[in-house]
Amino acid sequence: MSERRRHPRLSLEVDVDVSTAHNFYAGKTRDISMGGLFIETPVGLEPGTEVTVSLALGQQRFTLTCKVAWILGGASGTAGFGVEFDSIPEKAKKAIHAFMKKRAPMDFDMAEPELDEADETPAPAPPRKGPPPLPPLG
Repeated sequence: MSERRRHPRLSLEVDVDVSTAHNFYAGKTRDISMGGLFIETPVGLEPGTEVTVSLALGQQRFTLTCKVAWILGGASGTAGFGVEFDSIPEKAKKAIHAFMKKRAPMDFDMAEPELDEADETPAPAPPRKGPPPLPPLG
């Protein structure tokens, strides 16, 4: 399977509200990028479905217009779906960019922590299991 992502992704686990023209759903994000995010939910929406996603990044709450890009299913049913941002307000872009900058993608196989070029402090070592802890955004 080839890599089709245009933007680096980072782990992000926050509750989200998702609504379509006819329904409302709850889910939890798995990751985020400047282009979209993955939402864990047992609901399987068809690719192309327009959705509104409401999520909090730090102390700010954003309502974003998105389109379902793909779904992830398994033997036990739907595990979630990926959405692409259709239109994203500048304030939300800045918040996502700031989040991405604070949590630069990490190679989980690295032995030594990488230095952040901006402040020369070591990045936290990755955990053995699961995503790294989220830093405060405020």
